[in-house]
Amino acid sequence: MQEQEIQLEENFEQIIYINMDDSGRLVHGEPSELVFVYGGVFFLSLHEQEDFSRQYKALVDLIKPRYCKSFSKDISLNKEHCATHNYQNCMYDCPELKSNMLEPKDRRRLLNFIKRYDTSVAVVSNYKIKDYIFDSKASKGRFKDYIIKREVKRIIENLISQNRLNSHQPVKLILNLDEQSTVSNGYYDLESSIKEELQFGIMNYDYGISFPPILSSVTVKVKYKNSYYNYPVQAADLLVGEVRHAYYHYLQDNDFEKYRKRTNFLNTSIYLP
Repeated sequence: MQEQEIQLEENFEQIIYINMDDSGRLVHGEPSELVFVYGGVFFLSLHEQEDFSRQYKALVDLIKPRYCKSFSKDISLNKEHCATHNYQNCMYDCPELKSNMLEPKDRRRLLNFIKRYDTSVAVVSNYKIKDYIFDSKASKGRFKDYIIKREVKRIIENLISQNRLNSHQPVKLILNLDEQSTVSNGYYDLESSIKEELQFGIMNYDYGISFPPILSSVTVKVKYKNSYYNYPVQAADLLVGEVRHAYYHYLQDNDFEKYRKRTNFLNTSIYLP
């Protein structure tokens, strides 16, 4: 019996589902775009992710009819219609709930639910980024991939430090990214790049600094999702929108304590560059 338990433990594969979206734009010199935020919500099992999706959808279905422009004009419509129709085939204008369109009470209701789960963000100050990053779509794509890698690494380091992840056992990492916010740079494969850094470490030859691996074995899969159908990615949009709004106000009033109180629910956060 003991040998069987040991064998099961040795074959156990740990899975992390990370769902990400962004808020703001990577641009230079625009006062309204001082901050770019990437991040989202992550889970340590498919069951947890599916449970989140089911409950989040139920909340969205209760709220969504108020934002359907046709709902208030056609008395024949009802909440059940707005909650269940397929937007690709629908004659009515019932939008996906995005962070920048929600009334405060609805945003708070959804955020209070999201805060019950693991969350992470990377906050990027556009005005601190080197000018050459903005030279081309490819260089901005590489920088966005760098943000993703830094954030994924921080999530995993945090899970290891909390003894929620065994770095000596195989890990499967699944990244669900919003297809509308992704820039493909064509220079290297994001999956391979994440795996290389996590499993083999990296060497910065310009500065003579090496970063050791943090996992013994990892497989990485990047998937691009239509956020209208993917509720964890929808939640990621709401999360990063909230953090971006809070950080932008911090830059304006220099009250970091106020920003910290609004974002102290985050499991991990990094600030770049």
